[in-house]
This record gives sequence, structure tokens and C-alpha cells, in this order.
Amino acid sequence: MHEHDNEYKQLLLNNTKWVEEKLSADPDYFKLLSKGQNPPFLYIGCSDSRLPIDVFTGANPGQIFIHRNVANQVFLNDMNLLTVLEFAIKTLKVKHVIICGHYDCGGIQAAYNGTDLNLVENWTMNVRDIAMEYKKELDAIENINDRINRLSELNVIRQLRQLCKTSIMHEAFKQNNYPQLHGWVLDIAHGKIIELELPVAEWKDYGLLPENYL
Repeated sequence: MHEHDNEYKQLLLNNTKWVEEKLSADPDYFKLLSKGQNPPFLYIGCSDSRLPIDVFTGANPGQIFIHRNVANQVFLNDMNLLTVLEFAIKTLKVKHVIICGHYDCGGIQAAYNGTDLNLVENWTMNVRDIAMEYKKELDAIENINDRINRLSELNVIRQLRQLCKTSIMHEAFKQNNYPQLHGWVLDIAHGKIIELELPVAEWKDYGLLPENYL
């Protein structure tokens, strides 16, 4: 038997136990769940395995539509993300879009310190640009971990700005039927969600947000 077989089998056993617990509490649980989804939230987060957002928020299946990638990036040519965004906005009609980073992020660390993983380096190149743009602010933070955590915050804000540039959001803004935007950072060491303040007035001046955005 391969040494990792037990770890794999445990996942299936956990699933069986979870199904039994749900049916015991509500025999119609999966019948109702299978009827469709109507989530109020689109969550764009990091792929880090420590960040199941439903666990951190206590959400139930069907509440959060989820897209994840390394360092929670928003690229205007990423068809995977754009397809998720379009479906969430036009079909699911979500009320909130959350971009969420986290402290102690390996992708952010790789962008700041460099890495021998070429694809990761390419993927996080925009984070390196953010680090150079905010070099003076970041250099003033003596503790390296605090510095990288601040870069995680700046990255979330930048990715929300990128989101506002998509044609999907442009159309939603024009129709005056758009979701509220939120920037989060998960503090893994304490399990807390930190809501970031967004430069809404500045983005309105740039034309990234409509004037009536609250």
C-alpha cells in the first residue's frame, strides 16, 4: 500500500460521514441543494489550501460562488476568471464581489523575494510591479513579514481596480445594476477577516466607478 493511500481514503470516508450527518439533520438537504444556486457573493481568492472561505465565514453550500488562483490575481485576458465574472454578474446576479488575499501568502512572497518557479514568477509579475510602485512605503516597514503582508493588502486593492476595468463591470455600471465591491485580507494567524478601505473617490475620479457608487 502506498504511504499516501490512507490520506486519500480518509477524504472519501469523511464525505460519507458528512452525507450521513446532513441527511440525519434534514432528509431533504441534498434534494433542495440540487435544485440550483442563487449565491449573493462572488469570491475571488488565493489558491492557498489553508483558506476555505466557507469555513472562515461559516457559509453554507450555495452561498458563495468561488474563483481562486495564486495570489488572487485579476488579468484582463484571463478567460477563466472573466467567464466566472460574467456568469456571476449576468446569470447569478450576485450582490457582492469580494477579492480576498491573505497574510503569509506564498505567491506574494515569491513576487517580492524571487523564486526558481518560472511560471509562478510570470504569474505574479504584476505583484512585483506593485512592490516597485510602493517601494518607499514598503521599505519603511522594518519587519519583512509585515512588509510582505502590507504588499498583500496593496495587491487586493490593485486587483479590485483591475476588476473595474473589465468590460463585464463596465456594462454592469452602465446599466446601474452592479454588485458592491469589497477587499478582504485573511489574517491566518488569528483567523480574522480584515476589510480594507478602498479609494472609492479616487476611482470615481478615474472613471473606474460610477458617480452614484456608494
